[in-house]
Amino acid sequence: MPARLLQELTQIAARTNGLAWFCTRMQGLPMLEMKPQRLPVCERIEEIASTGGQFSEATAPIVAALAAALPRLRWQQTYNEADGFSRDWLDNYGWVNLISPKGLYQSDEMRLSIGYWGTGQHYDEHSHAPEETYLVLAGQARFFSEGRPARDVGPGDTIHHAPHQKHAIDMVPGPLLAAAFWRGDDLLKKSELGARI
Repeated sequence: MPARLLQELTQIAARTNGLAWFCTRMQGLPMLEMKPQRLPVCERIEEIASTGGQFSEATAPIVAALAAALPRLRWQQTYNEADGFSRDWLDNYGWVNLISPKGLYQSDEMRLSIGYWGTGQHYDEHSHAPEETYLVLAGQARFFSEGRPARDVGPGDTIHHAPHQKHAIDMVPGPLLAAAFWRGDDLLKKSELGARI
């Protein structure tokens, strides 16, 4: 089932401006043994997949493949209550590394994660060394990227961030289900949190 998810993401990357570099590197990757882990967000992803309406025709196959692969994926959280996040916020947030140096599919040159953030959440300003392109799979959000005006996005839209470019996200109206394509240094290093923007 994760193979179908990877295939769907590879196909959309091939059709999406700015993701061609990733597309050629998403094939033939070794698969690592990984113990699956569920988080509360898995139920919300299953709801999105079964009810529809929050994704586009282009992203629907990815959302369906993600829902089918949930039992095989290891869902994680970068942050915890010690980082200043409430239990409610954490219960509505999670991500999975599909490709990374320690992902289900192993690559030392890229990271492809899928993340979920609940309706109304705010993801504080943060930055990281790798270049990043978000591809919205379902839901809607408002991105705040340093040096650019705020931008409302929905399914099929992409948002690019240069290395160390500060950015924040409001899940308005939300929720947000997005794939994050990273390349560059420190692929597994925790993002640096800043103030609200």
